Amino acid sequence: MKLKTSTTRTALATALILTAIVLQPSAARAQADMKDMPGMAPKAATTSKRAAPTVSTPTDSTKAPGGMEGMPGMGTTKTKGMAAMPGMPAGGASKKGMAGMPGMPAGGEAAPARMSAPGVFVLRPPQKWVPPRGDNRAAELLSRPALEQLMKPLPPPIEDSMLHSFPLFELLEYRFNSSGPDMFVWDYVGWFGGDYNRLWIKTEGRQKLSGVNKGEGDLQLLYGRLIAPFWDLQLGVRAKSNLGSGLHHNTRTYAVIGLQGLAPGNFDVEPAIYISDRGEVSAELTVSADLYLTQRLVLQPRFQGEVSVQGDDRFGTGSGVTETDIGLRLRYEIRREIAPYVGVSWLRSYGETARISRHDGEPTDTVALVLGLRLWW
Repeated sequence: MKLKTSTTRTALATALILTAIVLQPSAARAQADMKDMPGMAPKAATTSKRAAPTVSTPTDSTKAPGGMEGMPGMGTTKTKGMAAMPGMPAGGASKKGMAGMPGMPAGGEAAPARMSAPGVFVLRPPQKWVPPRGDNRAAELLSRPALEQLMKPLPPPIEDSMLHSFPLFELLEYRFNSSGPDMFVWDYVGWFGGDYNRLWIKTEGRQKLSGVNKGEGDLQLLYGRLIAPFWDLQLGVRAKSNLGSGLHHNTRTYAVIGLQGLAPGNFDVEPAIYISDRGEVSAELTVSADLYLTQRLVLQPRFQGEVSVQGDDRFGTGSGVTETDIGLRLRYEIRREIAPYVGVSWLRSYGETARISRHDGEPTDTVALVLGLRLWW
């Protein structure tokens, strides 16, 4: 055991000696390289391999460490050396003097180090954007009073009070009847007023043109009120008369309750209820539609029917369904306001009304060729 212990100690000592021998030339080379640096004092010649220990003296404490007194701008003392550095005042290394160094703020705090080696870019703090000369964008901004004025809520809409009118001759035609005398037929509707309140005028009738000069027609004066989009409620009076035999004892007056509007599918619908001065109740329904084959060529189917509860002998009508008038017309719009048309019409009487017509020698079922003009302005 003693032999092994001595052998171990001998090996450790040998390793330490070899390590010292190897490291000593490396340190010497490093010291030799540093002597050539600018501002480093030359190394004093020594006779021995090991440098003699230096004794700290008062004069040594004033010297720059490690030969800094040889550097550019460094004196023999710290105060004198630092005073000679660029940006340092003559009074020494005070905070005020250090503030004058490049990169040092006015408060004296140390600024972050900046790299200035070749190929290294120094990032500056972000700069405030300044518009070019002549570009005054502040003039485009609204003033506070103008901005507050724009932010105010809009006033309520003003109700339109303009007055308009629309006269229309839906039918103005000559009928070549297959049986019985030919007839002239008209159907006029017009209104005057605004969007909600209107005065309506309607008239329709037929006049025989050969044989016995006989016909009938009516005139309606109505007040219309808009109750839904495209729908007017109509209230007013109606006067119906036999034509060609004078007005005496041949005129009846009615109270009218009706509607006029545009149903889904673009159907013009006109239902109405009539109550005569004698309490006789009747109703009428007219439905038509415009089918545009081209921009100017329009096909119009039309239906008109009448119903009477009590009937009226003065006008040759009985109770129940009195008559229907079904037509198909093709018009060409020279202008939207002027459109001549041709077509066919089928007029037929029913029930008690047909019996009265046969008693008077009049046809109850007639097909006619129609030639007319649709006109509005």
